[in-house]
Amino acid sequence: MDRDLKEQYELQSLFDLSKVLNSSLNLKTILDTLLLTPMGKFLIGKGVVFLADEQHCFTIETLKGLPKSLIGKRLKIDDFPTKPTFVADAPRSPWQVLLEQNGIQLVIPILHDGSILGLIGFGPKSIGGEYTGSDLNYLYSLSNIAATAVQNGIIFQELHEANRKLEKKIQELNTLSEIDRELNSTLSSLDSKKVVNLLAYSIMGELMVNRCLIWLAVDGKMVLSLNKGFQDEEVDKIVSDASIVDHFSSIDAPVIVSGAKDDVYAKLREAGIAVLVPMRIETETKGMVALSEKITKLPFVQEDIDFLTILGNWSSMSIETARLIEEEVEKKKLEEELRIASEIQKQLLPETCPKIDGFEIAATNEPSLQIGGDYYDCIKLNEDEYILCIADVSGKGAPAALLMANVQASLHALVGIGLTIARVTERINEIIYRNTTYDKFITFFIGLLNVRERKLYSVNAGHNPPYIFHKDRSFQTLNEGGLIVGVMPGVQYSSESTELKSGDCIVMFTDGVSEAMNAKDEEFEEHRIEACIARNYDLPAQDLLEALIGEVKAFSAGCPQADDITALIIKVR
Repeated sequence: MDRDLKEQYELQSLFDLSKVLNSSLNLKTILDTLLLTPMGKFLIGKGVVFLADEQHCFTIETLKGLPKSLIGKRLKIDDFPTKPTFVADAPRSPWQVLLEQNGIQLVIPILHDGSILGLIGFGPKSIGGEYTGSDLNYLYSLSNIAATAVQNGIIFQELHEANRKLEKKIQELNTLSEIDRELNSTLSSLDSKKVVNLLAYSIMGELMVNRCLIWLAVDGKMVLSLNKGFQDEEVDKIVSDASIVDHFSSIDAPVIVSGAKDDVYAKLREAGIAVLVPMRIETETKGMVALSEKITKLPFVQEDIDFLTILGNWSSMSIETARLIEEEVEKKKLEEELRIASEIQKQLLPETCPKIDGFEIAATNEPSLQIGGDYYDCIKLNEDEYILCIADVSGKGAPAALLMANVQASLHALVGIGLTIARVTERINEIIYRNTTYDKFITFFIGLLNVRERKLYSVNAGHNPPYIFHKDRSFQTLNEGGLIVGVMPGVQYSSESTELKSGDCIVMFTDGVSEAMNAKDEEFEEHRIEACIARNYDLPAQDLLEALIGEVKAFSAGCPQADDITALIIKVR
């Protein structure tokens, strides 16, 4: 009778336990109930529950009376028991050794539809005595009854984890969407620094990180662009070590620093870096994000790395776009400034050449850049006298143009106060010498044309000697003068005078004409100037000038214009 009552009691106990187990979908609750109930019933001091995956890797999920450090330990068990088994009777294997060393005597499989879900291990009874056949039947029955609840708990946990991951992905997508809107609005303000700040705050807020460093590639080198939270001495350890920063460019995938063995990563760990995420565009690393550990102390998981990779690459493209936009804006600003400078420079040159009875004058100036350093001028002093000038400032572009403007202003100020052209040249030399560096100088030719006397008084300060051609195609050059302007102070200049006859032709030019290069690296040279003038001598001044410039351009066709082209032609009727 007592035996029947005991069996009824155990059946009722199993039935009640079944209701408890199946009333919950929380896997931890189910496993704890499955373990602790028989431990209480049989006064067992040690117990453990393993769960298996499809590859028969068993993980310790819960335990009692054993070191907590065992939770999470994984074992590959291919020879798992399919019925209640005493550990001492099991074949020698890693799982058998582990259980035996930790005082587990009995293992009960958890089977569901013939598949292994896990194992329950029990230590000896605290009151002594062996496990009886009745005990084994009870424990095996309990395992079978619990199997459905365990299976449901596993499914629920997988669904819960899937939902958690889905919610996290949705949150990340929302974050990325918000960041995208911010990036687009930031790009419109043309500030790449805002993009970097937005990237840092987005990462720190999403992953609960309170320290962040961001490097950007500038001219092939990684330059620290942002520091949030790191101490200066921590940053100095990294920035001052070329081996670390140079290594960044070779990183093409995220690195969990704690698991990396290279010396570089050991130094990064010392500085408080937990993870590195490269910012890449196609196959190039354009930047590097370095993060400290999370505030929560939780590890970086694959979902975090995926999010960081997407955000880093996305931001890298935005930063590159912002940089290109900034460059384009700066380029347009510079182009506009150069356009304005070019317009101003054109106003410094004569709008038209003066009309002089008995003379024809034609001139041209074509800068190699938007603004140049060549200069010519025709200034009326009175009814009989005109200043003719041509000059070439060293260098090109804005510096040369500024110096050219200085020459123009000085010349206009000096020629109206009654000085000789030699004295004018000396004064200009002093002005340029005092106001420029040693590497700035000017080749300068100035002529005073007296139309009543039909004479040309001239000073050549190191310029290409102008020609005076005669009707018979013979010519002379104007060389008298002195040193180029601006090289040294106190230079004395001399002048010469030339009587002009009907049919004479004065040709002034800069080295942009004589040194124009063709595809064979040959220069146009003076002999081609002489031949061109001789062939076209009978043409009016403007047509003769166009013929000369046309031959220069034909000679250098296909080659970029390397220097300013300036020429001035005066024909005597």
